Amino acid sequence: MRRRSLLAGLAVSTAALAGCGGDSPSTVTPDPDDPVVFVVTNEQTVSATVQLTVARDDGSTVLDESVTLDAGAVREFDPGIDRPGTYELTAAIEDGLQRTITLNVEATDIRNGSNYEVILRDNSVQVTWA
Repeated sequence: MRRRSLLAGLAVSTAALAGCGGDSPSTVTPDPDDPVVFVVTNEQTVSATVQLTVARDDGSTVLDESVTLDAGAVREFDPGIDRPGTYELTAAIEDGLQRTITLNVEATDIRNGSNYEVILRDNSVQVTWA
């Protein structure tokens, strides 16, 4: 008898949890006031031209921009990301410095907004996020 009660209880608790923690939705509506953005900051002492590319893991490009920034300048890009998934970010300075990283953008990053900062320095390209 105890075994039946245990199995029945297990079936009920499993059914109650169905759908919790499932797959991410295919698209998420971003907050229009706080989207996923990429901020490029030039901390070099001279102007710099940077090519910024963000692509989904399926190869489709969501951002492909080239911009020249004066020393100390900042530029923000909103690629309109509305799908959770893996993205590849590449930032290449015209003089040859480059950084490529993989980003795992989750549904909460899209819903709540997320900032990725690309910092151009004299000897490196740094990427941070918050």
